[in-house]
Amino acid sequence: MKLQKGFTLIELMVVIVIIGILSALAIPKMFGVSAKAKAAEAPGVIANYETLTSAYAQETGAVAASATIGFQEPTSKWFLYDGTMVPGTITGTVMTAFGDCAATGVWSSGAYSVTEDGFTTMGVSNHTKPAAPCGAYTPNF
Repeated sequence: MKLQKGFTLIELMVVIVIIGILSALAIPKMFGVSAKAKAAEAPGVIANYETLTSAYAQETGAVAASATIGFQEPTSKWFLYDGTMVPGTITGTVMTAFGDCAATGVWSSGAYSVTEDGFTTMGVSNHTKPAAPCGAYTPNF
């Protein structure tokens, strides 16, 4: 009699069930990570804008348009950036929905000035992020 080698049907079915359970747990987590990665783009671009605005303001004592400070709005599949409406202010508006975030979420930042003892200080800190669920993707903004 020949000795047959291989897996039984039961063993193969158990492996398939285990793979199914693992994938059912992993796939929702992957979609959340993908949305967080997409949402992380806006704070990064806005931080770059803030750095340029702050540097320009410290040198000149004023805020200026995007082109003057050397900022060019990046082309993005997910966001529309606009730093031209008000000098010192930038917005990142969701163009293409991702995760639970609809195409209405807006991240923004604005410049401000403080005059104290005759000196004017420029700063950038007026961060805003959209309400949940979009804002929940960027907790440290």
